[in-house]
Amino acid sequence: MGPTSTPMRSRDVYCFETSSLSPINGAGWRPTVAPRRAAAALPMFNLQRHRALLADGHAKYQPAPPPEGRRCILYQQFIEQILADKHPGGYCSFMNCVFVGETLLGFRSIMYYQCEMCHKITKLETDGPNREMNINMSMVNGTVEGGITYAAVRTLAAAINMPAPTKKTYAHYEDKLADIMEAAAMDEMLEVGKRAKAHAIAVGNVKDGIPWVTCILDGQWSKRVYKCKYDATSGSVTVIEEHTGKVIWQATKNKRCSVCEYAARKSIPVRPHKCGKNYKGPSTGMEAALAVEAFRSSMEMHGVMILKYIGDGDSSVGARLQAASPYGAKYVIQKVECKNHVLRNFKRALIDISTSALPCPEGVTQLEMKTLKKAVRENVLRMSTGVSKACEYRGETEKDLGHHERVRNLRKDIMNTACHVFGEHSTCALYFCKTRQAAEAAAATPAGAPAGHGDAPPTCAPTQELEENLVKRLQRSGLWPKIMVPLNRVADLASSLVYNVTNNPCEVANSVIAQRASNKRPYLGGRRSYQTRVYSAGLSLNTSAQGLRVVHRSIANSSPGKYTEKYVQARKAERNEKRLRLAKRKLDLIRGAVRPAPRPAATGPDEHYGLQEEGNQPPPADDPVRLQEEADKFLQSLLDNLQAEQEELKDVEQGSIEWRTARKNRLTAVDFGEVCKRRPDTSCRRFVFDKLYRAKTDYAGQKPDPKQIQHGKTYEPAAKARLATKGYKIQNCSFFIDTEMPYLGASPDGLLDNSAVLEIKCPFTAYESKSKDEAMQSGQIKYLRRDEDGNIKLRKDDNYYYQVQGQLHITKRDRCVFVVYAKEWEHIEEIERDDEFWNNEMRDKLERFYKEALLPEIVMPLYQYRLEKKDIREARSVIEELARREKDREEKAQRAAEREGEKRKKKEEKDAERKRKEEAAERRREVAERKREEAAEKKRQAAEKKERQAEKRRGDGENGSVQQHKRGRR
Repeated sequence: MGPTSTPMRSRDVYCFETSSLSPINGAGWRPTVAPRRAAAALPMFNLQRHRALLADGHAKYQPAPPPEGRRCILYQQFIEQILADKHPGGYCSFMNCVFVGETLLGFRSIMYYQCEMCHKITKLETDGPNREMNINMSMVNGTVEGGITYAAVRTLAAAINMPAPTKKTYAHYEDKLADIMEAAAMDEMLEVGKRAKAHAIAVGNVKDGIPWVTCILDGQWSKRVYKCKYDATSGSVTVIEEHTGKVIWQATKNKRCSVCEYAARKSIPVRPHKCGKNYKGPSTGMEAALAVEAFRSSMEMHGVMILKYIGDGDSSVGARLQAASPYGAKYVIQKVECKNHVLRNFKRALIDISTSALPCPEGVTQLEMKTLKKAVRENVLRMSTGVSKACEYRGETEKDLGHHERVRNLRKDIMNTACHVFGEHSTCALYFCKTRQAAEAAAATPAGAPAGHGDAPPTCAPTQELEENLVKRLQRSGLWPKIMVPLNRVADLASSLVYNVTNNPCEVANSVIAQRASNKRPYLGGRRSYQTRVYSAGLSLNTSAQGLRVVHRSIANSSPGKYTEKYVQARKAERNEKRLRLAKRKLDLIRGAVRPAPRPAATGPDEHYGLQEEGNQPPPADDPVRLQEEADKFLQSLLDNLQAEQEELKDVEQGSIEWRTARKNRLTAVDFGEVCKRRPDTSCRRFVFDKLYRAKTDYAGQKPDPKQIQHGKTYEPAAKARLATKGYKIQNCSFFIDTEMPYLGASPDGLLDNSAVLEIKCPFTAYESKSKDEAMQSGQIKYLRRDEDGNIKLRKDDNYYYQVQGQLHITKRDRCVFVVYAKEWEHIEEIERDDEFWNNEMRDKLERFYKEALLPEIVMPLYQYRLEKKDIREARSVIEELARREKDREEKAQRAAEREGEKRKKKEEKDAERKRKEEAAERRREVAERKREEAAEKKRQAAEKKERQAEKRRGDGENGSVQQHKRGRR
């Protein structure tokens, strides 16, 4: 109950407090809001008790105090109730009634009046007969649509002195609205899926008989983190189909449930409820988890695959999707970078360069460095605009050219942007630069004729008049290489930027969700409030801001009222007016009628968020028969499609999505050394994971290149240029497939005439070394060595040699020109094809490894269930080798135990013999000791006997003397 509601009690009015009862024919009560608890804080008139007291003559006719505050009424229905009040006898009417009580049910109210003459009790309801779409449900729907919460509703009710619903009542209606909103949003998304599927089939976007679509994907959280605390309790992901521009999938993750937490705190059983908690991982992993769920459900929900998506660069969704492989390892999901996010990060990097403290090189003063930094800072927007205009021209104007040619042209334009902005126009494309256009026009104008100044094309990058060439000064100051680093990163994304697309539709969806969530200020993650608002935003996007109408029709099965319809039409008119205004402004900008307002550049580091959440679903048990059938089917499909695939790959550029798709399910030459040299008992899980699931560097920039790989990409063109000066004619090539073993492939760095391939290595650690000998002696290069004749050759036990032999076998060429390129030197070596080495050292090992380790995970993947590397199948040969070694260890241990037992037995026997001898010696010692004691005892006895005899003799002698003396005396 709201703070303005007070129980109306008097001696004539009998009330009790509740918020969960509604009348049935004025004679009883039934629960409608909260069945678990009948009593709450709302006053309710007890009609049955009042009538019983009236019959006993106890009820008085004194009127109760009138209800305080304001009420919302359904005007026509309320008046009709009063007019329809008929009393028996016809002598009295509603005019003779007095107020006796009121039942408050949120914003809905039931007032009771009693006739002073006939005692009839009249019930007046402020709301209509529609129990589903009553004022409380409409109020909750309005709070969701308007982006406010219960606290705002209660404050508003208090401000206008009107009773407000309790928080429990509000939560009840919000739970009901959540189910309705989810069902309505799901219906709209299914309709969008049907349209998207039909369009994909119409334009031919079908792969293996399954239509595929391009979508825009982005995530959003329930609270603002300000780059310091990523602990939101709720998050959502919106997937928008590119062609329709409508939401095709939407869902939320929630880490908490207030009902469950309350029960846990109080140590009481959890009451029945719809728990909103559906996630246990870190908040930063919600986006990636939801993205995987979206891709996995696209087939079941819409019957389409999402093989291309547009996303920003500040999350790990791409890596998670590659690891999960929602459609199997056979399909590669292409990520197209959002142009806006790429340019935002580019501008941030330039701002960091212009504001960071850098040492001044020799010959450059502090004033000069400060001036150049200021020039960089002032031209950040110009460089970003130049890249954007290049993307627009190459992506939209040159659609008649091939994709790879447009990518090369765009990369060249991006790399030239810094030169153009800082005054060096010799390498600018004609469409890109007003200065070049003016020079071309001047060259084409006859002498003496006036020079024309036509309007620049709309794709021309901004150029200042009479600007100074700062390129050489920037190079001397050391700022130029630092500027080229972020520019190189942007150029590496040319394969994405050539599409000239953004994820703005998802940004719009995120802004609508934020508006529904009160700009992420209040806490909405305790139950299903955030989920309801997310679905409300998706419904609004799919119905062109007509969510109120759709929800009303879903609940009441009828059109909304006059003022609701008026609001919907007004919103529609506002949206149309805004579209026209934006379109006119864009046209004015293209024509040059107005200048865009300057915008402050964004600052601060980009965040990489989206940690992976471990799944809980264990992989299913293996079915060897089905696995073998799927493997045979896949190998047969490789053979059947071999010729067509080779034709398709002839003109494919290395690094493209087609090139990556062809490589993903094959062993490539760069893998041959690791596979062939691996020990028989080495686990294959890490290799399979790296091959199929680890996010590698690609055109989408999902993972930054290691500096060694980036170094190789940077200096490979320079190595080719140096070879060209030595007479080598290099032809570009794509991906070659082995005709005998179609699961093997190779991508040489180039072709030389009709019999040779080119392989270039640009070692990062040895680039600054002065000679080959220095690099070899210092250990910077370990794959070269001198042979018996003193010539430097590639080691035959190195992985590079396996790579070269694999390339020669697959391309059917006779020799390879192996080049090691450094700044001061190069090593050029011709390596002949060695069929004996291939047959003896490579072929069988590659075949066995592919069929036992890689192929099972391709056709029936297990990693995707829990995203744990331990779930990947181990190769049968590895298992057998491990079993054999384990058996050998057991046998060895058993033999060792037997030997140890024999030693122990011999030792025990020796110990027993020694003990026996010791016991015999001890017995002999005891016998001897006993004999000695007996002899001593006999000797002692003899001595005693002798002593006694002597004593006796002495006694006899004395007795004889005494007797003789006695005889003498007598």
